[in-house]
Amino acid sequence: MRIGDSVLFEGHWAYVESIFYTFLRLRTWDERRIIVPVKYFVSQPFENWSVKDARVMKTITLFLDHRADVAVLRDVFLELAKQDEGVIDHESLAANVTEHMPHAQEVSFFAMSPDPSTGWTTAMRLREGLLDYVRTHHPDWWPRERVDAETQEVAALSAPHSRKATR
Repeated sequence: MRIGDSVLFEGHWAYVESIFYTFLRLRTWDERRIIVPVKYFVSQPFENWSVKDARVMKTITLFLDHRADVAVLRDVFLELAKQDEGVIDHESLAANVTEHMPHAQEVSFFAMSPDPSTGWTTAMRLREGLLDYVRTHHPDWWPRERVDAETQEVAALSAPHSRKATR
């Protein structure tokens, strides 16, 4: 690791701004500073994105009702991704149901970008495009609570909290 490297440390995307004998100073994408003791930093896993090949596979996750048609979403995603300048390697594009819960299905979309910064902004654009499609064409695909008519029990809770967006 060197000064200027782009790293992902404990969910924070940052640049290594300074390396001192006892601590590191990381500058996040939104200009915050994270001070980390060297001993702690080297004992925790981190990703160094400043390697020879900076490509990164980004994952966009949506939680949708079981009625959502994944084949339709896959086609919409492929169209959006192929038109986005931040997506490279169109052969690696994918969309799959990655988890199934009582109240929703988790649908994940995968796209390769040339570098982490481009990947972050690309993932945000693709997520917004997918959300706009569902909102406009299939609002019935949003997760919802269901009540069992016989037992009057709520069969589902609200959708899980979304993962923290990192850059």
